[in-house]
Amino acid sequence: MEKEGIKDLSNADFKILMHQAVDMIIDLYDNIHTKNVFQSKKRDEVYNLFKGSLPEKSTAIKSLLETIEEDVIPNTALHFSPHFYAWVTSNATQASILGDMLASALNVNATTWLNAPASSELEQRVIRWIIEFIDFDSSSDGILLSGGSLSNFTGIRVAINQKCPYNYLHSGFDRLRPIRIYTSEQSHFCIDRAVASLGIGTENLVKVKVGVDYKMNLDDLVNKIEKDISSGFIPIAVIANAGTVNSGAIDPIKDLSVICKKYNLWLHVDAAYGGFAASVTELRNREFKGLELADSLTIDLHKWLFVPFECGALLVKSHGHLKDTFSLIPAYQKFQLDENKVDFSEYSMQQSRNFKALKVWMNFKAYGSEKLKQSISHSIELMNYLGGLIRSSEDFELMAPVSLSVICFRYVPPKKLLDTNSLNSLNQDIINDSERDGRVFIRETTLNGNIIIRACCTNFRREKENIKYLIEVLRELGIRNAHKYCR
Repeated sequence: MEKEGIKDLSNADFKILMHQAVDMIIDLYDNIHTKNVFQSKKRDEVYNLFKGSLPEKSTAIKSLLETIEEDVIPNTALHFSPHFYAWVTSNATQASILGDMLASALNVNATTWLNAPASSELEQRVIRWIIEFIDFDSSSDGILLSGGSLSNFTGIRVAINQKCPYNYLHSGFDRLRPIRIYTSEQSHFCIDRAVASLGIGTENLVKVKVGVDYKMNLDDLVNKIEKDISSGFIPIAVIANAGTVNSGAIDPIKDLSVICKKYNLWLHVDAAYGGFAASVTELRNREFKGLELADSLTIDLHKWLFVPFECGALLVKSHGHLKDTFSLIPAYQKFQLDENKVDFSEYSMQQSRNFKALKVWMNFKAYGSEKLKQSISHSIELMNYLGGLIRSSEDFELMAPVSLSVICFRYVPPKKLLDTNSLNSLNQDIINDSERDGRVFIRETTLNGNIIIRACCTNFRREKENIKYLIEVLRELGIRNAHKYCR
């Protein structure tokens, strides 16, 4: 008997399954305010749900969708919930979800103009809109990437291409003339990973001290640059932060640009988290002053522009620097020359690329820049509100200045004197207990050796009552655990 391969269902049957999937999505978002964010289970419990050998025979898709509903969804934290405070994460709009679904159905490789003209043109368009939205340099170019890690990697690669004084492409880096890159002690770990992956060596990533506000110390930066020059190193770039994940701190970008100009260094800004807050006029004029002076900038749309994972962007101020760095055209992609047709395969390491621009275009078009800005402002207002509740409370204290939409704080039992170790242990217990409890999802970080609770808001679904609820839950968990340390 002749064996059969894959065959499409009839349109009618496929439509039934599509409706089943849509109903699951609607149920997922329905009454999201009332649902637990997370169901804590042991690893073995989840492992046993999915164990099994490679399936040889087919399974009805309807049954698979039911398995997803019963086993996958309950074992996934609801990042879009108003009670999710842990990481800077995606809270996708309905319009961008539709765009992502349709992009998956088109299943186009957004690598060359000829393969996907609409994708190339839409990506160029949304890059222009991002630049205008945050008031970056209008002559800039850019590309959509998977997120901040790849964007920072790509930005550093461009910086090396522009600033390394010798031709490293053929023979690699000269160990007798090591290049140096400078960044804050508070920078994201993906910077270390990028430097290691590029072969620069992590000892050549120089960590600059921060002040009490967790912003880069300019004097320490200059001292380190001067010392390296006198020791025979080759400084090439400074990586600034525009919203650290730990505390939301924004480095003094304008002052850093002056230093970079003096020493002929590339200025890359990691604004993966905070960059879209530059669209808020008062913040743009104060916290993000000099942003347009950066040579390159990382920004994540799946954080504060409310589109689904994965979607970040790299902006480069000088048009052509991306192509200068990455262009390498194989014989099967040598099309008729047309400078107006952009092939994004020449702009980064990626050759296989999904159609990210569609969900971004849907988002901008469906809501417009004003509503997007208002939702970003709302996140900041809510976290300032949380900061106010903490300041006025007797049992919580702020552990860092309130910056953007990150709050660092800890629980301190009222009228009880606990040493640092006990406070650290108590707050770690609260975090661990909240995971098991499931009503809110929040994580810890470390600042100055202290374990603290860190809450972040990039969620347009969150309101003041959710903030009050967070404090109530954490206070309950604090009281529940404090007796172990209050003797």
